[in-house]
Amino acid sequence: MSDAVPTDASAQDDDAQVQQEKNTTREGILVRPGQIWEDLDTRQNQRRVVIESVADGEAQVRDHYGTMHSTPSVSRMHMHSTGFRLVEPGELKYGAPTASSDEKTESR
Repeated sequence: MSDAVPTDASAQDDDAQVQQEKNTTREGILVRPGQIWEDLDTRQNQRRVVIESVADGEAQVRDHYGTMHSTPSVSRMHMHSTGFRLVEPGELKYGAPTASSDEKTESR
């Protein structure tokens, strides 16, 4: 009887690992609720979406205003012209992207 408990636990661990793999991008980023992603399709004019939930390799997202909901595949969430990129917290200050560390400001 004691063998049944580890089997159930290992099956749950295997299922959790499979879910994590399905919900991970090509770059190795685990997609989680609350993250903000930017659509890289130039036709979308830098549209940003918030992850509401993610399961089985599909993310439920809404736009910033909560007016649009969609379900993109996690496989689309990668750095490509028709993909998405994870928005860093520093980019959200006042809704405008900040200068990256390799950009230098000129001081006089």
